Amino acid sequence: MPIELPLRQLQNALKHQFDVYEDDHLGQLPLRFSAHYQRRDERYILSKKATVWSVENNQHFFFYEPKEATMETFSEFVRELDAHIHTKTSHSSQHMSSIYIGLLLTATAPSPELCQAARRCRSLSFIKWGLHGWAERYAGILLQDGSQLYAHKKGKPFIEPFLQIYKT
Repeated sequence: MPIELPLRQLQNALKHQFDVYEDDHLGQLPLRFSAHYQRRDERYILSKKATVWSVENNQHFFFYEPKEATMETFSEFVRELDAHIHTKTSHSSQHMSSIYIGLLLTATAPSPELCQAARRCRSLSFIKWGLHGWAERYAGILLQDGSQLYAHKKGKPFIEPFLQIYKT
């Protein structure tokens, strides 16, 4: 099966719930595509003018396909992802959580050091000491044929449901 087909299927699977943008950029890095999801829940008393509470959750995927998967490209990808999180995270009082997932796509199996770095790559930051929620960042490595995913164990549940298309 050509490599393009599973990636296109993954992109189509994300389109049901996410806003998908092809040829996006993360800082200076050209992305294969990115996907963004935003959910907002509100509870009212009598009318929409009297809001009891409101909650906003976000989830973002960034798919980066470098020419070669090395430790330098992975760390540069993580730095750009952190810079993006720092500038784009919502600071509103309704914000509850944002999850940023960066996946480095590669055709060949990465080195053991790179796999270990991907398994340890997680960041959690509280916005205004947790009053305005938190932002989680996971960065991992995905083989383009979908056969292997290297990511932090707490980030895998966010990614694995979309990888079911590779198993069919």
